[in-house]
Amino acid sequence: MQTNDVWFKATGHCKPEDYELATYFLMEAGVGALEELETSTAERTDFCFYTGEKNARDAIVKKFPEYHFTPEDEEAKDWDRWWRDRATPVHVSHRVWVRPPWVEFTPPESDAILLVLEAKSAFGTGDHATTALISGMMESLDLKNKTVLDIGTGTGILSMIADKLGAKKVIGTEIDLLALPCIAENFKQNHCENSRAVFGFLDTFQDDARFDAIVCNMIRTEFWPMKKDVERMLKKGGHFLLTGQLTAEKNYVLDWFQEAGFKTLREETRDEWWCVDAIRE
Repeated sequence: MQTNDVWFKATGHCKPEDYELATYFLMEAGVGALEELETSTAERTDFCFYTGEKNARDAIVKKFPEYHFTPEDEEAKDWDRWWRDRATPVHVSHRVWVRPPWVEFTPPESDAILLVLEAKSAFGTGDHATTALISGMMESLDLKNKTVLDIGTGTGILSMIADKLGAKKVIGTEIDLLALPCIAENFKQNHCENSRAVFGFLDTFQDDARFDAIVCNMIRTEFWPMKKDVERMLKKGGHFLLTGQLTAEKNYVLDWFQEAGFKTLREETRDEWWCVDAIRE
């Protein structure tokens, strides 16, 4: 039972090279924030998370035995204030920076793109390797006056980057209804007048909907059912940028490209993650 003066905490650990992956999986499972802890050894990374419900914490602990979680109860603190006090600007890629609304910051680069972004209930504040990879690739594209589809937009960060790079129309899709107010607020706060978000899957678009570029940050199991939609909705000669893929699974995507008539232009990796830019020939 939830109380007003107790947080339900779980402390775990993993190998340092697995921490990025652990962060991604735990947030996908519903963890709102993961705190990295100081440790006396370089052989592992310690971390913890908090929930307001004991059952929610225990379910996550049970789902991830590989992280060796130890549950405990802790006196409640002002979590919003704690997180705000520790929030800092994130250098996502060469040109792109993200800062929380309450942090004042001016990027050193003269051509920088600075986004003001608060994640709230949506995933994607710019600090994950997958976002950094695809953001860097987007910077190299000529998106001026182009139409862009952002599949699974989350906070809208990729849509906003496309907007700031000159796209004339950016449409983001999202199946989490609770994320839509956050997305709309982020678009408004960053003056992204050319960006919109729609609720639903890709079959909500008209059959003749076509885009100059499609971007997507999703793990393979989530993206895989949408392959045919991408083939249908990407214009000939258009770019498809995909991240959120484990490097160990990239051949699934490359085999699909070969079958569907896509030409791989560029690949990049960071930690366990792989990102690709391909065009439809």
